[in-house]
Amino acid sequence: MENRPIINITANSPAPGADADVYERYEKWAIEVYGPLTLKIPEALGLDYYKIVKENPEYPLVMRLIHFKNIRDWSAYTPSSIGTEILKELRSWEERGILEMIWYPAYALLKSFRNKPSSSGSQVTTLIDNASILYLEAYRTSPEEQEKYYKWFSEFGCNLFMPLILKLPGLMGYDWYEDTGLRRRQDIRDTEYPKYLSIIYFENFEAYENYEKSPELVALQKSMRSVFPHGLNLKWQVQYQVVKSWRK
Repeated sequence: MENRPIINITANSPAPGADADVYERYEKWAIEVYGPLTLKIPEALGLDYYKIVKENPEYPLVMRLIHFKNIRDWSAYTPSSIGTEILKELRSWEERGILEMIWYPAYALLKSFRNKPSSSGSQVTTLIDNASILYLEAYRTSPEEQEKYYKWFSEFGCNLFMPLILKLPGLMGYDWYEDTGLRRRQDIRDTEYPKYLSIIYFENFEAYENYEKSPELVALQKSMRSVFPHGLNLKWQVQYQVVKSWRK
């Protein structure tokens, strides 16, 4: 895990009863200050700011992905002066009852699939540009199911189905992650995260809808049911739309 790319997920919603105008000021701060300031941290490779496509109280309204080269660089964020400043400001919005932090995990990349070469060349990266829609999918699994799921996805999902999935129009990339177990904070709403996480990137929402109806996805799901005849319990299944991205 030491040398794998890392994403840090920071996701929030307005706190219950928050003043809508003040929350709007928070979002303005997040775009005008949080994003550019994060990119001043030497180890941060990029940041993507998303809002949920269809509001759902089960999921955060806003999500940010911060991209790092490896665990060492991720670990350098918190003690840095800029990282400390950002976290202090985030806490101030929470303490004023404007913001509720919901997710805050760090995930390590297991496999990355792209239908076009990335701008970073041969280097494996979690960064992807010009993808309007991001789709998160993850399951609640027991330790036994986790082992079976990892084996199935490694052998069949990656090798048999990904080459087919990537041919779908408008599907730009598929990243498969593993929870690192590392946390910057524990005092947030959700502290238990799926072991494995899939993030799929699309050019637009129509491309996502076509993926959902595709025979390729039906075939993948049929293969999964042969391993898990009773199915797997979805924990995350949600779409976000990019608002703004920052890159080094």
